[in-house]
Amino acid sequence: MKQSSQLFLIALLSLFLFNCSGAKSSDTKKSVNDGSSIKNAIKVKSVSEEYEIVRKLCPDCKMNGQALIGEGNKHYDVLKLTNSKGEEVKYYFDINSFYGKW
Repeated sequence: MKQSSQLFLIALLSLFLFNCSGAKSSDTKKSVNDGSSIKNAIKVKSVSEEYEIVRKLCPDCKMNGQALIGEGNKHYDVLKLTNSKGEEVKYYFDINSFYGKW
């Protein structure tokens, strides 16, 4: 009985370590253009595209506001929302393809 308990514990620990290492690699993949920061801003061609993407990424979110921010000579829109859990969520969009070109 003791040996089966040890095997179960080893299997459980292995599963936990495997899941943790998988989370790290998926987080790395997720961070590219996911809108979580300026560095990972989603490139868009219009403001309407921003809203379309946000509706897909956060369908139950309530819009709180939109802000224009600059970093260096680049410009970004930040959409601030509240999700269904009451948490603030922000999505960053790279608007350099159209900003100031009207």
